[in-house]
Amino acid sequence: MRKMELVDITLRDAQQCLWATRMTTAEMTPIARTMDDAGFSMIDLTGGAAIDSSIMYLGEDPFERIRTLSKLMPKTPLNFNTRGQSIFRWMQYADDVAEFTLELMRRNGIRSIMAFDSLNDVRNIAFSIRKGKALGMNVIGAVSYTISPVHTDDHFVGKAKELVALGVDAVEIKDQGGILTPERARQLIPKIRRAVGGKAQLQLHSHGTFGHGIDSYLEAMKLGEDGVDLLHGASRPLAYGYSLPAHDDIMNSLSEHGYTTPVSRDAVEEMQAYFTVITRQSGRQEGKVIPIKSEGVAHQVPGGMLSNLKQQLDDQGQGHRLPEVLDEITRVREDIGFPIIVSPMAQYLAIQAVMNVLTGKRYQIVPQEIKQYVLGYYGAVPGPIDPKARELIAGDEQGIAVAPGSLIEPMMDRYRRELAPYDSDEELALKIFYSAQDLEKNRVARLNVRKRSTATDAASFLAMQLLGNREIEVCEVDRPDFHFSMKREADVELTA
Repeated sequence: MRKMELVDITLRDAQQCLWATRMTTAEMTPIARTMDDAGFSMIDLTGGAAIDSSIMYLGEDPFERIRTLSKLMPKTPLNFNTRGQSIFRWMQYADDVAEFTLELMRRNGIRSIMAFDSLNDVRNIAFSIRKGKALGMNVIGAVSYTISPVHTDDHFVGKAKELVALGVDAVEIKDQGGILTPERARQLIPKIRRAVGGKAQLQLHSHGTFGHGIDSYLEAMKLGEDGVDLLHGASRPLAYGYSLPAHDDIMNSLSEHGYTTPVSRDAVEEMQAYFTVITRQSGRQEGKVIPIKSEGVAHQVPGGMLSNLKQQLDDQGQGHRLPEVLDEITRVREDIGFPIIVSPMAQYLAIQAVMNVLTGKRYQIVPQEIKQYVLGYYGAVPGPIDPKARELIAGDEQGIAVAPGSLIEPMMDRYRRELAPYDSDEELALKIFYSAQDLEKNRVARLNVRKRSTATDAASFLAMQLLGNREIEVCEVDRPDFHFSMKREADVELTA
């Protein structure tokens, strides 16, 4: 029987899609040991949205999260998602900033990186891949899937070959929009498999936004040797919807298709019980299976971004114009050469579409980022740009053909000089990526965070549910080695 490995994306991508990345570190720590023992090949922990949320909304230190979870999960590599030249923000930085950040992540406990680029321009992630390998990290290079006239099988196969040539440990087919149908998976995956060969692992990451997800995974399983080596999934309370398929459904299907997996079903069930309580206690919504639908596929907007876009339009009293904006995203994308709908290009396209719709005149107002993209400063434009749109966006200004990163002068010496004083590299990193105002708000918020972990309440609540609300003794917890464990239906162990 073939072995299929699994990656857990509950703590990052799943909660980003369903909970606006508001899960706290305190809510993660009680289940961490169980997750570490589960047998996942990797646990996806952090990236741009997670770090932003820690700073802007949760009153947390994102590096403390990494250190805490790495101590509780010593056996399983924790993953950091990087946008290469953009690292984890939207603007582009010099290679020395990427080097500094990756070294810092490694020192704090990150042992794996997934590098992707919004244009599938491998030049933009090449430095990060090489640096990750030099640091002894597991390096995953992503090929972002999309639908357009210029994104052919040859495009995706060519990008996979480029990643393998850079020495990645794995190539990930990244279906961030949930638009990879089973039929398309059956055509494309074997071609990428042949391109990757035995030189790297092949992974599949597919969301449920348009109702596919698990069906595309099933199709990949049917491919056998022509399929993938690893699938990405989430704990059931945070699966489906705009998120990814549930671990238990994946595991059930694996056995039916002749696969084994090192992942423990007991651990998966324990995770499900724990996150169910976190969901109910916090008043958040569980993910629901979305019926297969074809409408809306043209705009290809990922689910997490779709909900944010709707909220922003509602805040301006323009929520009823969401369908117009989504149609305009499709038009803008075609105008400017079919960029992939993934961060940061997804956000730039949405901003341009909103401006076009609300002003009533297309390209009357153009964000600087769209102009820079058209001129090549974000990488190679995938397809031809409509001449009229280009004139409105950039006039007769000439673009570039070289890798954007080659034009960015080193930044770290200037940052070390201008951002002093700082007590640590972690503090310097936050000063590089966030404004002084944001960091001051974060500092105040961190001082006001409750000392008692909310996770204690969650574990206590779950124990009472399982024991029929009988009184139980739960220790006070002020340290991250608190652990929740459910060994049997009516056997709950709380240890510290």
